Amino acid sequence: MNRILRYLRHYSCMLIAVTFLMVGFGPICRAESSARVEKHAQKIEKKLAKYRTGTFLQVDFRDNSEALGSLGDVSDATFQLTNAESNKVQTFNFADVTRVRKTKEFIGAGSESEHHFHHWVPVLIGAAAAGGGIAAYEAIR
Repeated sequence: MNRILRYLRHYSCMLIAVTFLMVGFGPICRAESSARVEKHAQKIEKKLAKYRTGTFLQVDFRDNSEALGSLGDVSDATFQLTNAESNKVQTFNFADVTRVRKTKEFIGAGSESEHHFHHWVPVLIGAAAAGGGIAAYEAIR
């Protein structure tokens, strides 16, 4: 019985020590988390600074939503994006953004056929080369 009481006394002292350690390290963990968010916001700001005004971007946010539009003014903590669907200017905080990507889409009616024609050029050249190769083979045979 005496061994059991010593064990419980030792175990409860360990639990109290662990509890004090966890309470002491709580603010430190929160400070590291806010520092991490601030560092990520600076990373997003640097990435946006590389793009020119009017660049079409896809922006992913922490709440798993996204926005498509052209880049507007970039300030110290925020940036503006002209929404591709509604054509309204929206302001976002760097801290709310998880990822920014440049996209190949263009804003405006009729822009898809004009701007994406260059994707067909390699396909047409490849088809012409294959056709020429087959014609040359048939002529030699």
